[in-house]
Order: sequence, then C-alpha cells, then structure tokens
Amino acid sequence: MFTSTLPDTLNKTASDSPEPLLSKTLYFHDVRITCQTNHSTILAMLENMLGIYTEPIQVRGEVTYSIFCYKTASQFPVQLPPDRIRTEAVRLLTKTKLKYYLSTDYTTQYHSYIAMPPINEAALTVICPHDNIGFTQLEMPERYQAKFLRRYVLLIALGQLARPFGFEPCHAAAITAPWDNQKGALIIGTSGSGKTTLSLGCAIARSGLLGDDLIMLRNDAHLIKAYTIMHEISVRSDSLDLWAALSFLKAFPADDRGKRYCTIEQIRTGATCIQTPICLLIFPSLSTEKESKLTPLNKTRTLHMLIDECLSKNNMYPKAQEQLFSLLCMLSEQASGYQLEIAHGTTDGPRIVQTLFTGSS
Repeated sequence: MFTSTLPDTLNKTASDSPEPLLSKTLYFHDVRITCQTNHSTILAMLENMLGIYTEPIQVRGEVTYSIFCYKTASQFPVQLPPDRIRTEAVRLLTKTKLKYYLSTDYTTQYHSYIAMPPINEAALTVICPHDNIGFTQLEMPERYQAKFLRRYVLLIALGQLARPFGFEPCHAAAITAPWDNQKGALIIGTSGSGKTTLSLGCAIARSGLLGDDLIMLRNDAHLIKAYTIMHEISVRSDSLDLWAALSFLKAFPADDRGKRYCTIEQIRTGATCIQTPICLLIFPSLSTEKESKLTPLNKTRTLHMLIDECLSKNNMYPKAQEQLFSLLCMLSEQASGYQLEIAHGTTDGPRIVQTLFTGSS
C-alpha cells in the first residue's frame, strides 16, 4: 500500500534533492513536529507559525512534516493515484480551488491545489494519519502569496497531522474571561456573522484571544478545551471604524476582500492565550434592531447549532465525523449556549459577553 512506501519516498526525495536539506524540531502544543524542507523560506515560515509553542513537559505524540519545492509540478515525486475517492472540492477565500481526495482504503488523504497566479502555483499535500507523516509538494514557492502558504497549505496540513492526537479543527473564534484564562468561550458563526469583530472587541476589553476564525478543540480528561492554532488574525475594514484601538491597522495593506493581517499581540500586548476550557458557546449575528439581544439556548438547540456550524461543513470521512459529533455532544453538555443578535454599529458585545462570564446576564 502507498502508506508503507511514503517513508521510503521521502528518504529518496531528501537524498536526491540538489538543495541542502534543512531540518528543525518544533511543537504544536504537546505534539512534537520534525520539519524538513529544501527551501529556507519555508522553514522560516514554519518557525514563525509554531514558534509560540514551547517544548512541553510531556510530549503526547510525534509527527514528521516534509515540504519540498520544485520548478514544475511534473517533478513531484508523489502524484495523485489513479484510483482515489474524491470527497470535496472547495473554493478558498482566495478563489483558488482545493480538491480533497482519499485513498480507496481510507488511509491516505490528498489535498490538491489548482494553480492560480499570482496567488499560488500547483501544490499537492499527502497525509498519512496512521503513520504520522505529512508531505507537501510546492511548485515555484516564490510565486505564492505568503498568507496563502501559511493559512491554506501549511496550516491545513498541520491541522490534519494533529488530529490523531485528539485535536479537531473548528471554524470559530475563542476568547477567555478578562480575569481568568480558565474560563473560555467559543464564538461560532458563518462569515459575516460578526464573530471576528466581537472577538477583537473582547480582546481590546482585556479578554484573552486564541483566534478569530480557526481554533482547535480537544477532549482533555473529559473536559473540552480550545487551543490556538496560529497567532495571526485577519481584520475587516469595517471593524476598524467600530473599534478605535484598531485604527493603527489602517496603515496596513488590505487584500481584495478588505482584510488586514496582524498578530494577536498587535491588537493588545498580552492578549495571546494558548488554551482554555470552554464554558460558553456564543452564536452571534448582526441585527438591524436598535438594541442587541441575548437569548439563552437549551442543550438540544445548542447541539443542533453546533452541528450546523461545525460538522456539516467539515470535509471528513465517516469515522472522523463520528469523532467530531461525539466531541460536540460533550461540548453542548459542558458549556452554556447563547444567541447574540448584535445591533448594527453598536459596541456593547464585549460587555454582554463579560456578563455571561460573571453569570449576571
């Protein structure tokens, strides 16, 4: 099978590479990641992404992640197999098409990226979860937008490599209470629901921030925790007018969607939080009403909303769906759920969230 030959392929690829092989041991929380590449810029990018994690007291697991760069995609040592299962094709926010495949025995994942200059060239990532091995092949990496490489190639691969150790990617923002990093909230919603603006407002108001759009969830000793996945966030232009503390970002370049990128620490020094147990689930939406409205949810409704937002949009095979469904069931029992309709142009969201942490809503 392919999974048994991937280590041999990587060894041969490394030995045949005309460029020097660069290697670095990094960490994603308590997972040790041995990174190797033939391109110094890629290694520097990985160090920047994973440098916020220090060596843990106890390592839960180890993975190997290799990234090799080529002049043309025809040089990729691993190509898509002729027999494969296509699971999904998605259009990324950059409008680049990403196609997901599985091997016919469900042991190997493939992420195939269609070239779209000047954003990216062709790429193919191969993930073997049972062997804890990932391999990304890049065509002409100097032609990629840096944020595309970080967010849509390297980060997706690292997220999949972390899953065998209990981590589940979740499209949500995550914050902590201003006075206690052991009290956390997930802010869950589709694009345009206000989750990023709300989470940034909470960070300005002294909450810890784990991420504005993507975090990891894990069941640790029957307690669901949120984990940060990267220290970079994206800020829409309309958020700059709402929060005066973000006005400095007006000097930052905006992409074609009007988003500006910065680190959590640039929002507020000391705002970065690495992990937190989840006690609140907040589902925001923007309202045309004059006042914001908070509605408590019962456990059944909370679970239904979690499934709608977190499960149905995930690209995964049945066993992975079962694992995430089990985690969401536990989360709906552990945390209290609320719908928060935010009146357009108001800044009362962080104050309302703070009352939820204190129980005075």
